Amino acid sequence: MHYLSQSALPVVTPKHLLSEADRCVKCGLCLPECPTYGLLASEADSPRGRISLIQALARDELDLNSHIEIHLNRCLGCLACEAACPSGVRYGQLLDASREIIAKHHHGKPLIRKMFNQLTDASRLNFWRRLYHAMDRIGFVALSEKLPISRLRRLLSFAQQLGPAPRIKPGLYPSSQPTGRLLQLFTGCVGSQVEQQLIQTSMQLLSRLGYAVEIPESQSCCGAIHRHNGFTDEAERLCDTNRLQTSKSRAQKLITIASACHLELTEQKASHIPLMSITDFLLTLPKGEFPTLAPLKKTALLHIPCSARHDRNLELLAKIPSLKLAELPENNICCGAAGSYLLTQPELSQRLGRAKINHLKSSQAELLITSNTGCAMQFRQLIKESSLSIEVVHPIELIFRQWNDRSKQKIQ
Repeated sequence: MHYLSQSALPVVTPKHLLSEADRCVKCGLCLPECPTYGLLASEADSPRGRISLIQALARDELDLNSHIEIHLNRCLGCLACEAACPSGVRYGQLLDASREIIAKHHHGKPLIRKMFNQLTDASRLNFWRRLYHAMDRIGFVALSEKLPISRLRRLLSFAQQLGPAPRIKPGLYPSSQPTGRLLQLFTGCVGSQVEQQLIQTSMQLLSRLGYAVEIPESQSCCGAIHRHNGFTDEAERLCDTNRLQTSKSRAQKLITIASACHLELTEQKASHIPLMSITDFLLTLPKGEFPTLAPLKKTALLHIPCSARHDRNLELLAKIPSLKLAELPENNICCGAAGSYLLTQPELSQRLGRAKINHLKSSQAELLITSNTGCAMQFRQLIKESSLSIEVVHPIELIFRQWNDRSKQKIQ
């Protein structure tokens, strides 16, 4: 997903919306690329249909309490339409700006705002994690899953992926070698609770490469979920927090492990130290520093998130000998996770996700590889519900496993 950059639409006004929306010539080349149009076959749920609604909103021809919010909320923000647009319309900016206007009109949708604040604040999320596991022990979770509220059922199903207790705390973790090199690791909000194994693996890998790892106490959520839902003030506050804490860091680089966080931090220029994904970091290591990897005789499919259309994970994973690797079919279509979409639009999210599961069922894949936290959560849940024996892993987890295996082989 894309989000407003600091230089684009700094103040959201109808004039700003119209100046960009009027560039759309309604040619329809975006229609085949839009996942929601493919599902619903509704013009109002296509990019050009939504742009028409945004134009009507900007011209004050449409009441904010009308159907416009329904159709804008159904948009995944995958931005497949932007790549197909011959006029270069910046649809992502239009979507975010219109959602900001609607959120402010409705006084920020307090219930939704509170939910996002719980999800993106580590201490609050930690409280809900403990509460969930306490409820699960007394059987309340199993009972509540039978309630006829799809969003609640969906939320509880994903809450199962929260670990019983966080193992990784903020701090400075030393290198295995006295090199004096320091990196800061961006752990994210939900990712810090759900992807603890990935964070641990990333820290160990960087340490073995000769880098100390810093995880600051003051590091915050990247702000993507807030910005994507129209809560720009909260998003900017979080970006400012990250700008401030990175300005005080001695680290040479800020390393990201989740593609959506990397995109948001990049677009918002939310770091005072150079920003790099862990994949790109490994691929730019000097010759001789990249580890020798053990062969892996497995079949894997690579999922390419919407937030990382041009990532280099295929290039990185090609370094694992004997790995039979291919891209997941229809990688150009969103999996349905889309940040908070998997909670706010559970039915559409599941329909898109199940299409991916059908591809997995017809494959011989033993591994599904993705670099996006939300996508990983979506796949893990749907794979579990489908009773498939496919492991969902981050590219870095696979690289580190094979490095360890090579080390074991040398010892033997």
